[in-house]
Amino acid sequence: MAASVRGIVSQLVVEHVPHERELLENLQPLDDDGITRLFTRPEGDELLGFGVAEAANLITPVVWLVVNEFVTRGAGVAADGFFARIRARFSRTPARGAGVAADPMPLAPEQQKAVYQRVYGEARLRGLEDAAAKQLGEAVVARLAMGLSGQ
Repeated sequence: MAASVRGIVSQLVVEHVPHERELLENLQPLDDDGITRLFTRPEGDELLGFGVAEAANLITPVVWLVVNEFVTRGAGVAADGFFARIRARFSRTPARGAGVAADPMPLAPEQQKAVYQRVYGEARLRGLEDAAAKQLGEAVVARLAMGLSGQ
């Protein structure tokens, strides 16, 4: 059975940024697409209690959007420019509709490196310590490298 974005992100959050676990728990009423929309729209939301601008310092939205990009669009898009789209979303640019990748190809070595560097960089920008940011980047790459069916 294919893993959901929520399942993948939940594991990563619990292991690497457990202090943000409550954020995901508060989003339980929403499905994966609803959470993605919530993290990509600039206005505030009652479930979050704050808008995307305030979420910019959190790690969970970054990890969510990276994993969602991989799941919905495939490995190539996940590694090539997805953080430009995420930054645009955090800076109040409207989100574009996403296609669904039925079975994304595994990450190639250069894509793994790009995903790692971007997750690491974004985590550092949001205040995660160096070692923790490295571990998170490695964990995201490892989880995506397992493909969607690996849990």
